[in-house]
Amino acid sequence: MKQLIIILLFIPLVSFGQSYKDVMSISSVDMFKKVVIENGYEFSSNTDETITYGFNIIKDSINADKSTRWAQYNPENDKWSFIFSRTDALASLAGAFLGVESETDNSKNPYNLITEGIKEKCKYYKIQNVEGTDFVTYSCSESSYKGKIGFAIADGSGIVLHFSNE
Repeated sequence: MKQLIIILLFIPLVSFGQSYKDVMSISSVDMFKKVVIENGYEFSSNTDETITYGFNIIKDSINADKSTRWAQYNPENDKWSFIFSRTDALASLAGAFLGVESETDNSKNPYNLITEGIKEKCKYYKIQNVEGTDFVTYSCSESSYKGKIGFAIADGSGIVLHFSNE
């Protein structure tokens, strides 16, 4: 019985995350903030170039803050991105111990949930390279943003990136 209660308490944490619909709604800095705040992100920093939010941030002034999920918005060009860790060993271990899937499992990782929606509902556009990483990009008729959306996996992270019309 005790294990069942622990599992029920843990399930909402692992299934919580952005959805395809959330990403399609981002059309401004205000909508970006709405999406990240409603999905449990907390403010991290605001520079001239980027507004950054993280999910369950571990503050570290010496080695930089750490999080398994980051969201960034550049108000200068309306570009935004979500970066999801795909190698969080601690979360996988906890999920295995409790007998439930963790967010690093392919079916539950927010990166996979978003990209599955993109592949299903959007039209392939082309491959675009950003700083040495190839992104597959799509045109989404349901989107509120102007431009394309792309995704890639690099250095153990899943990245969903907005490509504004340039």
